[in-house]
This record gives sequence, C-alpha cells and structure tokens, in this order.
Amino acid sequence: MQQSQRPFLYYSIDHLINFWIDEKFVVFEDEPKSWFFQQYANDIIETPSSQVFGPNIAQLRWDMIEAISVLINKGYDFIIDEMLLKQEIFQHYAKALVAGETVYLVKIFCELLESERREKMRQDRYLGLARLFYEKVYIEPPSYDLEIDSTYNDVDSCATAILEFVNTNPAPRAFLTYLKETISFKPFAIEHFTLMQQWLNAPHVNKWYGDRKWWSVKAVEKKYLSHIQGYQEIDGQRKPIRAFIICCAENPIGYLQLCNAHDFTSYPMGNLPVSLGALDLFIGEIDYLNKGLDIVSVINFLEQFVWSVFDNCLICPALKNKQAIETYQQAGFKVIQRLETPPVALMLKQKS
Repeated sequence: MQQSQRPFLYYSIDHLINFWIDEKFVVFEDEPKSWFFQQYANDIIETPSSQVFGPNIAQLRWDMIEAISVLINKGYDFIIDEMLLKQEIFQHYAKALVAGETVYLVKIFCELLESERREKMRQDRYLGLARLFYEKVYIEPPSYDLEIDSTYNDVDSCATAILEFVNTNPAPRAFLTYLKETISFKPFAIEHFTLMQQWLNAPHVNKWYGDRKWWSVKAVEKKYLSHIQGYQEIDGQRKPIRAFIICCAENPIGYLQLCNAHDFTSYPMGNLPVSLGALDLFIGEIDYLNKGLDIVSVINFLEQFVWSVFDNCLICPALKNKQAIETYQQAGFKVIQRLETPPVALMLKQKS
C-alpha cells in the first residue's frame, strides 16, 4: 500500500479479530481472547471441545465478505489478506470477487520455523497458531497467479515483486480458472422461483429469454412448476424435461433445461438425427457474464447429462443473439440452418 501509486483498501482476518479484541491486549488478557481463539480454532480444525461464548465467528466472517462485495461493486480496489483454510472460505470470496474488474491471487508463504520466530517477536499473537494452521492455510484449488516467499525477503522487496507483477500482467488467470473448475448443476426447485423471477426480469435475460415482459413469482410458478416435476404439457401430453440451476463455487448463477428435441421444437426436423436432445440456458447473474462460464457450463453439462441419453444435441439461439451463437460455437456446436420464422439459428453438436 505504501509503494503503490494506486490507492487500495485493506482487509484481513486481523480486522475481524480487532472488532472486539484490542490487539495490544491479546497476549496478556484471558478474555475475550480465550473464547475467540477457541471457537475460531474449533471451526477450522473441526474438533469437539468445551462450550465457548461470544460472537459467531464463522457467520461474522461471511457477513464481512458480503460487506466487502458491496464496496467492490462500487469500484473500490482491495487488498485482501486471508487464510484459505477451507473451500467454503474461498467460495464466499468468489461471490464477492467476481464483481471485480481484475482479480489477482497471490500466495504468500514462509517456512515454519521463521513463522514461529516472528510469532514470538511480534508479542501480539496467540502463540501456537502458526504451527496449528501451517499445513492448512492453502487449499487446492485455487492455483495462484504469483507465489511470494517471504522467508528470506523483507516486506519492501515482497511488495515490489507483487506490484511489478500486477503492473505487467493485466490479465491474471487463476481466479477465472477457479470459477470454471467449480461449475456444477443442481435440480431446479421451488426455492429457486424468486431467483428465477429476478433473472427473467434482468434486461440481459429478458431480451432473449423472458419474452420481454415483467415476470411475477406467480408467473414463474405457472410456467416452471411442472419442470420441477420433470415434464411439460404439450397438446395435452406430458413430455419429459429436466431443469437445473447452474452453480459456480456453489453460488446459483443461471438456468439450464434439457429435453428431447423432437418433443418440443416446431422447427423443420426432417434432416435432423432421431437421437436428439435440446438445450436451453442462460446466465442470470450479470457479474458472471463474459468470463467463459457459459461455455464451460455447456461442455460440462453435455458430458454429465446429455451424452448418456442422446447422441446429438440441438440448441437454437435467436439469430440476432450473436454472442450466444459465438458461445455455442466455442462449445463445439455448428450452425446447420438459419430460419427466418422464427428467426433462430439451428446449431448441432454430435457426441464424440
């Protein structure tokens, strides 16, 4: 922060502690440090112990990350100093950081003996934490854009190395790689109706998927309740359909559905394969757009759900939705026909 010409806000786990513990008293007073560190350590290492009283440490951590996400959305730059002791921690940060224009993941490490020496010298640390957490502080994934060894390098040289990397690498990849590796699918459920309403009314979704009308929760329920039950009624017949929520780092980001193309499409089907699934999807959370997550979602879903049932897959974006067409092309679909009524592109991919 001292070396950078660009101003940063700074947040660390120590700020969380210092909300109710004056740091200069941590070593010398039993309360409230005893319950704090006991609860904090128990939450991390997941071992049973005696009852402790005080704020819910884990919940306060999540609430602070949520507060940071508000500031990130408003354009503030942050340095976040955090121990990634659990996947759950980084999953919460992922939801906050995805709104950032650029995210660098920097791994700072130090050999254990030197960490313990510094712990004693500082006189403001609960002795033993360095050794307790040493093997737990880095989860995999994520990978990192940069790794800094602070064992034999002073603070200034470490800071210089970080700033030089940031200034010469405008497109870090580690965070985006992490997001792509955490794409998953959950069955669409009634609890998602409110979220679906928000997505269908979002301009970037409503233009192509929401019929350009305002959706109420009741309207969502009327259209999608049967999807949860695994069907959609067509001409008095129940046709199978499967609906999913697309998740990234366990956070819901979009919607996807799969059906037999011959059951639903009103397009010319004479030249299309008999074994043919049809996909329809969108990314509802705007912060997750333009990150390649839609491409990964399609590819992963084909492998996990489509190819075990169908030998081919059809997807039909609007002709004017050039971004969607390009996305599906990158996922391996090819335009086989362009229709004028309705104005859609028929795109096909065959099972390898």
